[in-house]
Amino acid sequence: MSTTSSFPDYITSTIGHLFSPKVIDGTTSFACEYFQTIFLDEGVSMEELRVKDYQLGGRPPSYPLKPEFCGVSLAPERHSLFDIEKPPHPNEIEESHSPPPHLNDLWYDDGSVVLKAGNDFFRVHGSILSQKSSVFATILLQSQTENTETHEGCPVVALGDDAEELRQLLLTIYEISYFEDNAQYFVYLCAVLRLSTKYEMKRLRDLALQRLKRGVPTTLASFDDPEYQDDRATAQKNVLAVINLARETKCLELFPCAYYYCSRLPTSTIFKGSGGVILALPDITACMLGKEQLLNVQRQTTHPFLYTLPKKTKSGSRCKNRCEGNDRLLLEYLQRQDFRRPCTLEQFIDWEKIGACKNCASPHQSVHTKGRQEAWAQLPGIFGLESWEKIAA
Repeated sequence: MSTTSSFPDYITSTIGHLFSPKVIDGTTSFACEYFQTIFLDEGVSMEELRVKDYQLGGRPPSYPLKPEFCGVSLAPERHSLFDIEKPPHPNEIEESHSPPPHLNDLWYDDGSVVLKAGNDFFRVHGSILSQKSSVFATILLQSQTENTETHEGCPVVALGDDAEELRQLLLTIYEISYFEDNAQYFVYLCAVLRLSTKYEMKRLRDLALQRLKRGVPTTLASFDDPEYQDDRATAQKNVLAVINLARETKCLELFPCAYYYCSRLPTSTIFKGSGGVILALPDITACMLGKEQLLNVQRQTTHPFLYTLPKKTKSGSRCKNRCEGNDRLLLEYLQRQDFRRPCTLEQFIDWEKIGACKNCASPHQSVHTKGRQEAWAQLPGIFGLESWEKIAA
């Protein structure tokens, strides 16, 4: 099978760097000592990859008018190449995606302003909002000087926000413990990050962003931290929404890991979206071109021991312990894998399954550890972004 493309030599990325698209031409064969990979799947060709750049701020026309935060599950596959078999985590989030109902209806009799969002109204204290947000202070000042609708002497200020998201923001402002009590919910974090960005509430924005980084880490140590296993699982299930949120709030540091998660989805999901959540064209481009590069890094840097047969020594043995069956076990293991899905950053521990004894696995483990560190450092560049240091500044 061969793949051709009519792409130009370079495609400008969202933030002004150049992608250099490369197309792999080859086939996967277990009879060879070197395994090529092909990333296209589900009948989607490179010809469908359209490129249309735009400024990073704002929501592009291809977004739905009101983004949904629906989970996007990874495609079911044959035992994936670097998935680690583990029992279900007892705290895994299944159905409870939103904060539970709250008794506070946010209608204070001594409130000085009424906020309207959709068909909902909230009577709150203008002094508290002004203290937390300079944007709110300006809005409320304008409402006092303009001919504004009133309710029992309070100006009614219409906002273009989603009513439930505004409710969550106001509850967070009014109750000290509300953030920690509900930060486990992805929808809540999205609402707080979006509105704290819009209303320039820096402290709250930083809190929401740091919590979201547990699932979309910016360091390899956090990526490997077992304490954040649930957060990473939630982020992967909602990765399309994460990417849209990162673009809307200009959180560039979320892009590399989110793009990595996205590159592991079926190609049709990357192009068409899922559950009403779709990506902007620059994000589709980044994920598709990055997917190919991830597979190259996987083969050459992080997991080369899975793409070449062990070499024999002068004595004719591949190991001083005379491990037998290495070739057979390795080939049987690889025949069960799907090479279209990048697993570049995943830790490999299945040494016995590929027929490697402790002595054989040791040098491979060193290469693997160093390769993952190098791949993490290269991750932003793989997707056309600047270095970790610059995007996190």
